[in-house]
Amino acid sequence: MENEKTIRPFKKIDWRWVGVGYCLFVVFHLMPSYLLLGLARFGLADELSKGIWLFAGLAVIGWYIGYRSRGVTILEPSISAFVYTLTLALFFDRFWGRSFSMRSAGLIYVWTLGGFVIAFVSAWIGELWQARKQAKT
Repeated sequence: MENEKTIRPFKKIDWRWVGVGYCLFVVFHLMPSYLLLGLARFGLADELSKGIWLFAGLAVIGWYIGYRSRGVTILEPSISAFVYTLTLALFFDRFWGRSFSMRSAGLIYVWTLGGFVIAFVSAWIGELWQARKQAKT
């Protein structure tokens, strides 16, 4: 029998990286989000900039986690982003200035699913970037 090497993009989940990813999302996404909310209250930021940051910030942090976690699958940043977006859903009224209703429930669903997909794709790109860098050395 030949020795076959299989590629498994979804290995066993390393829960430490899920925790590290969640902490990175809190520090590098939640803190700037509150700063942006403060700017919005003084009229220095608008709804579009809040929306862009909420998704672009997830992409940047997901990419960073995927890039820095050697040998870790792309599920860890995705799971931590999913838990983080659920945390943000608890503070929905603060971020969007609206109370919870059936209309906002759809927005929360889209936000949670979109955050997961963005973190998953950006972590995958970070892993590819890391693999390319390792191949050069």
